[in-house]
Amino acid sequence: MTGKIAFSLVFAALVSCRSPDPAIATVSDDLVEAELAAPIYYERTVCFGRCPAFVFQWDGNDLLSLTVKRPFFEGNMMKFVPGSYRATINPEESERFNERILRAAERFSFSTLDSVYDSPMVTDLPSTILEIQGHRVTNRYKGPDLKDLYAEIEEQMATFGWQLQE
Repeated sequence: MTGKIAFSLVFAALVSCRSPDPAIATVSDDLVEAELAAPIYYERTVCFGRCPAFVFQWDGNDLLSLTVKRPFFEGNMMKFVPGSYRATINPEESERFNERILRAAERFSFSTLDSVYDSPMVTDLPSTILEIQGHRVTNRYKGPDLKDLYAEIEEQMATFGWQLQE
């Protein structure tokens, strides 16, 4: 009985906190558009060999960050020495980047993939961790072949105006 009373009191308190002013309760179109962008987290971890290691993050709007732990030995990203980089992109670039990555993710049915592909018995393999729209996939061992998706992201990463942070 006391549980029902407590629930009723909490429910009444929550309902009474709702704003009667419809202008306050309305979400602006700009905010909705910004939330539709897909923040991205993309990481490659270190291995015992010559594999690159980095963390790339995009907030879904205009801020990009890249931390290179180990350099790339081939491809468009060879120019980056280890360190922290920042870049900003304008709304048009942000929209193009978002659309391109979402299309690539759809081609691989990314949102339906398992969260982890790994084996604790295997030791010298780097992990590739990719999160798009809140769905994170750690691909280390016997996972899906996402090389083309990773290449698409890295191709885009190489085009941004990165500034090395001191």
